[in-house]
Amino acid sequence: MKHSSSILRIENFHSGYLDNKRELFVYLPPGYHHDKSKRYPVLYMHDGQNIFHPAFNGYSWNVHVAVDQLIADQIIEEIIVVGIPNMGQERADEFTHDMEGILHQADKVPIRPRGERYEQFIIDEVKPYIDAVFRTKTEPEHTALMGSSRGGQVTYHIGLRRPDVFSMLGIVSPYFYCVDPTTQEEVPMYHSFAVKQPIAKIWMDLGSSEGLLVMEKHVREVAEKLLNLGYEADDELVYLYEPEAAHVEKDWAARVAAPLIHFFGNKGKACSLTLHGSEEIGIVGPQCRLNPIVEFDTGFKLSLLRTAYQVEDERIAEVRDDGTIIPLQEGETKVTVQYDDLEAAITIRVIAEIKAHITLDIVVHVPPNTPEDIKLYAWFPLNYNPSNRTYSNRLQIPLHTEWVFQVSREDGIVEVDAAGNTVERRYKALVDSKLEIYVERWS
Repeated sequence: MKHSSSILRIENFHSGYLDNKRELFVYLPPGYHHDKSKRYPVLYMHDGQNIFHPAFNGYSWNVHVAVDQLIADQIIEEIIVVGIPNMGQERADEFTHDMEGILHQADKVPIRPRGERYEQFIIDEVKPYIDAVFRTKTEPEHTALMGSSRGGQVTYHIGLRRPDVFSMLGIVSPYFYCVDPTTQEEVPMYHSFAVKQPIAKIWMDLGSSEGLLVMEKHVREVAEKLLNLGYEADDELVYLYEPEAAHVEKDWAARVAAPLIHFFGNKGKACSLTLHGSEEIGIVGPQCRLNPIVEFDTGFKLSLLRTAYQVEDERIAEVRDDGTIIPLQEGETKVTVQYDDLEAAITIRVIAEIKAHITLDIVVHVPPNTPEDIKLYAWFPLNYNPSNRTYSNRLQIPLHTEWVFQVSREDGIVEVDAAGNTVERRYKALVDSKLEIYVERWS
């Protein structure tokens, strides 16, 4: 007889620490009701309303689908997954700790930090309940915590504060810096820890198309600090910088198998190696880093945090073991990287200078039925021009910044095509340019 997994909903779960109620969602693996003596590791996830079910944008992590498949393929052991929904407008407060280095006063929204109470809620209220009701393995070596965006930030803080509870951390597209979209001022939203904690496995990732919301230099900065504390690169701390992935549930779903395998399975055998990075580097200009990605036959993948690079013409550039390119003189050379019996290469060209920023002019033409002077966004806020009823902005964007966006109004209405489908646009900052958009219809 074939057994199937199930998702349970627990209603009106009350928190004394936060003085609110929310649902909890609990995924039980296929064998849970078959073997009554077996106990299971547990993964706790923030924003639990999105991990099994669609979010407001129609996308879901579909964690249950990924776990079912990995279990069926015998890649991971059977686990329990607990989804802890956020409280809407209270989300930013609950996901923010009040600690040294976290400059929440400069965040894009007003923050009243309740991260410590949210931490107590999970550790002293949710986990004891789950352990009492379900057959769990309660020890930290069997307990993981994971979340994205602000959920990645709070996972980082809770996990490194409480390694006695969680020994596995999934830090997905973490909101480690607040970047002002107009001034581009960068303000840290994370605390730096001084001592390595007994955490067995850390997963940290982001996509290349997350714009100014989550920037690779900020996430890598935190990863490097953890390595400096003594976490072993590509083993205890696994990192992935995913090309073209955006800040959205469907892209987190596309790579969620990797942290699940890191925590609860075997990564398998490496089957491909690719080398990503800018092919043009300036002696004067922004720092560039190569991104070697190894994929395995289980679906697991990672970006190598430390590896050796071979530079064909060492007069042109050198490459550090963290992938940082040091340009030496103008010219062209090939860079090669190896992993096991796999090899990948990229040709880089060093020129005298590359600008750190490009100028982007955004102009949006709107339909006649658009309310007069309503606030409009094309990722960035736009200014209204009543003379021609257009919205525009001129921006200085860091070179190579990518983002996926929708043209949206302050009332939540977004651009759609003639068939009523939401229009999604993609942009990468390579040269000075003008982005002219004609909105055909609103949803």
